[in-house]
Amino acid sequence: MKTKIRNLVAKANVKMLSSCAAFALIITTMASNQRCWYVLHEEKLPENSKKLRKF
Repeated sequence: MKTKIRNLVAKANVKMLSSCAAFALIITTMASNQRCWYVLHEEKLPENSKKLRKF
């Protein structure tokens, strides 16, 4: 019984972490295609984010 619960928790953790990684990729793609979201401060994006641009 404990091994079934551990396997279920492990699968849930993997799904949750992979969805967080997908969300981070979406946010990075949106940030590289837009200007700054802040009014007074614009941080520089890393060089690797340039390959995510659509233009």
